[in-house]
Amino acid sequence: MTNKSYLSKINYAMTKLFSFFALIMFSIGFSQSEEELELRALFWKDKSVEVSEISVPEQWKNESAVILKDHRYIQYINRAKNVFSIYRKHQLIKIQDQASLEDLSEIQLNEDSKISFMWSTLLKEETTIAIRVIKPDGKIIVVDIKKEEVVEDGITKIAIPNLEIGDILDLIIQLNKKEKEMTGLAVYPAFESTLNDVYPIVDYRLAVEVENDFFLNMNTYNGAPKVQEKPTERNATKKYIVEAQNLEKIEASRWYYPLVEEPSIKYQVAFARNMSNEYFANIFKGKDGERKEVVTQDDILEYYDRKFRKGYKSAIKGLVKHVKNGNYKTDDQKLRAAIEYIRFHRYTKYFEIMFAYNAGIFTGVPNPKCSSDFYEIYEYTDQVVADLRTFCDQFKINYEVILAQARYDGKLDDLLIKDNAVIGLKFNTEPSLYFFDFNENMTLERIPALLENAESYRGRVIGGKRIVALQKDRLTTSSADDNLYKEILKLSFTEDKKGFKVERDRIANGHFEDMLIFNLIHFTDFLKEDFKNFPDAQHFYQCGSKKQISKHTKEYKAFEQKKYEEYLENRKLNVDEEWSEGSVSEFSTTVLQSGRYGIDIPLHVKENFDLTDGYIKKAGKNLILEIGKFLGLQIEIEDKERERNVDINLDHAKTYKFEIHLEIPKGYVVKGIDKLNVKEENKTGKFSSEAFVEGNTLVLKTEKVYKTNFVEKEDWQLMINWLDTAYKFSQSKVLLEKI
Repeated sequence: MTNKSYLSKINYAMTKLFSFFALIMFSIGFSQSEEELELRALFWKDKSVEVSEISVPEQWKNESAVILKDHRYIQYINRAKNVFSIYRKHQLIKIQDQASLEDLSEIQLNEDSKISFMWSTLLKEETTIAIRVIKPDGKIIVVDIKKEEVVEDGITKIAIPNLEIGDILDLIIQLNKKEKEMTGLAVYPAFESTLNDVYPIVDYRLAVEVENDFFLNMNTYNGAPKVQEKPTERNATKKYIVEAQNLEKIEASRWYYPLVEEPSIKYQVAFARNMSNEYFANIFKGKDGERKEVVTQDDILEYYDRKFRKGYKSAIKGLVKHVKNGNYKTDDQKLRAAIEYIRFHRYTKYFEIMFAYNAGIFTGVPNPKCSSDFYEIYEYTDQVVADLRTFCDQFKINYEVILAQARYDGKLDDLLIKDNAVIGLKFNTEPSLYFFDFNENMTLERIPALLENAESYRGRVIGGKRIVALQKDRLTTSSADDNLYKEILKLSFTEDKKGFKVERDRIANGHFEDMLIFNLIHFTDFLKEDFKNFPDAQHFYQCGSKKQISKHTKEYKAFEQKKYEEYLENRKLNVDEEWSEGSVSEFSTTVLQSGRYGIDIPLHVKENFDLTDGYIKKAGKNLILEIGKFLGLQIEIEDKERERNVDINLDHAKTYKFEIHLEIPKGYVVKGIDKLNVKEENKTGKFSSEAFVEGNTLVLKTEKVYKTNFVEKEDWQLMINWLDTAYKFSQSKVLLEKI
C-alpha cells in the first residue's frame, strides 16, 4: 500500500484512468521538425474528404462530440545496451456542439509541461505533436504549434484556430523514449484504463508490441473484447491487439469505480536482460516476449516468498524489552504496544532531524555517539512487516499474511498489476488486528477503507517461515458507528447581533481520524505526545557536544515555533474558507486527544473563533438565522444524477453528527423549530434531526448515516430519499422574534 506519510501526504488514487481530460503532468519537450513530417506521412494518408465523410452513428447525433478514431500503438525494443519505447496515438474527434468546441479549441499546460491530451514523458525533446482541422468540405488547416503556443500566468496554451462545430480535429502524438539500461532492468508504469471515454468512440484500437527479454502482463475485463495476438514482420517479436467499435461514453457518476463497471484494459511491461534481473522485476512474470493474462495462486505464493524475508531477532531487541517491561497480559495488548513502539522508534522519532536538516539547522556528519538518532529510520511497509512477524514468532502469536486488491481495481481474480497487490498481516487475536499502512499514524485497529469487504488471499504461515497454503476470503467491513465525525458548536451572539462567538469541538474516530489527523494536528503536537509516551528517548538536539546541544536546541525550538505559527495561519485560512459566507477572526485551536494511543480513543480538537456576516439577516426587529448552514456541506443530487445504471461504491460506512447549542439573546424567542424535526431512514442510510429549547438555549442535533460502503444501483432511489432530506434541511432557517 502506498506510504501515506506526514511528510508526503500522498493520498490513495481512487482511479487510474487515462481518460480524455485526465492529463498526466510531466516535463517534456517538442520535436517538431522532421519527426512531425514523418508523423504526418504515417497517419495522414487518408484524403481529407474521406475523413470528413466518416459517419457518426445515428444514436450519437446529439452527443457533444464523437471520437471517430482512437488508435494507440506501443512498441518496446531492445538494442544492445539501449531500450526503446515508442508510444503513438491518433485521434479523430467530431465537434458537434458549443460545449465540445470550447473544451477542444485550446490545450492548456502547466509552466513546466509540454502536454497534449493523453501522452507525456519524462524525457525532453522526445515528443512530437501534429494537429490539423478538417472542415466538412474537406479543407485542411494544419496547426502551427510553435506559432499558437503562448504563456500566460505560468500556463502554456496552444490554441487550435478556426475550429468550428462540424469540424473534425485530427490529433497525432508520438513519444520516443530511449534509455541506456546499465542495470539490465526496467519496469514501465502500468496502464489501466476503460476503453470508453467521456465521448462515444466509433473505432478503438490498442496494440502492444514486445520483443524477447520483455515481460508483458495484459488482459481485458468487464466484457471488453479479448486480446488478440497478431503476426509481425520482425523476428522475436509479438504483437497483441485490442479492437472495439461503437463504445458508449462514460456517464460519470459520483461514488463510481470505472474499472469495476466499464470495459477495461490493463497492461504492464518490464525489461530484464538476464535471470538475475528477472528476479527483481516487480511484475508477475510469464515467459519473456509472451503475454501473461492471469495471476495464479502459485504466482501469489512466489510473491509472498520474495516479498517477505525472515526478520532478525537482533532488530527487535529493544521492542521485545519494551513489551516485556510493560507487563502486557494479552496478545492484542502486546501487539498494540509493539506497533506504537515501532511507529516512534523506527519512524516519527526521526522527523525532528529530517526537519532540522531541511532547515539547515543541522549539517554535516553527526557525532558517532548519536548515530542511533539518525540512521535507524524505516522507509517501507516490508520492514515493519518483518519486525511484526519476528515479534509474533517470539511471543507465539498466530498470524496470517493477507493479499488483497483495492475495490476500485476490480475483482481479486482480475489482479494483474503487481503494484496493485496490497500486502498486510492479520493477527488472530481477540479481537482480530490488522497491519497494512506504514505511516506516522499506523495502527492495528482498522483495515484501509478501500480494502474493506475486498476479496483477499489469506496465507497460512508454517513454522514462522514459508507460506504454504492460501485461502480466499473477504476482509471485514467497519460499521457506520466505527467511523464517526462529530461537531459540537456553541454559539453566542456578539453584542451587535451581526455574528457569533463560536466554540467548536471536532471529534473523529475510525477512518475519519486517518483523514483529518494531518489537517487538524501539527507535527509538533504528535511528536510531543510521542516523546512523552517514550520518556527514555532523547531528542536529536540533546546529543553531541555542549556547544552543539545548545546551538541545536535553540535553533530547533525557534524553528518549531515558526512552523507552528505558519500552521495556525493556514488552519485559520482553511476555517475561513469553510465558513465562506462569513468572516473568521480570532482563531485558536487546541488538541485534546490525538487518537494515536489507546483503544477507542478518538481524535478530539477544540477550536474557538469569531464568525461575522453571512449567516444572520435582520427582518425589522427580528433576526433570521440560517441554521442549516452550520451542519456542514450537504450533497445536492442534480436531475441528471437521479437515473443511475451503475452501483454505488462509497469509501466506507460512516456517521456524521452535529450538535448546535445557540444561546438565545435576551428579549428574543425562537419561532419555527417544529420544522427542524425530521427523519428519513431506510436500509441504505438515514438523516434525522431534533430541535428543542432548553432554558435560554436552542439545541439542534442531526445525524446522517451511510449504513454501508456499497449500495446496489436498484436501491439508488432509497439513498436519494435521505440525501434529499439532508440537503433540504441545510437550507433551513429559524426566526428569532423580538419581544
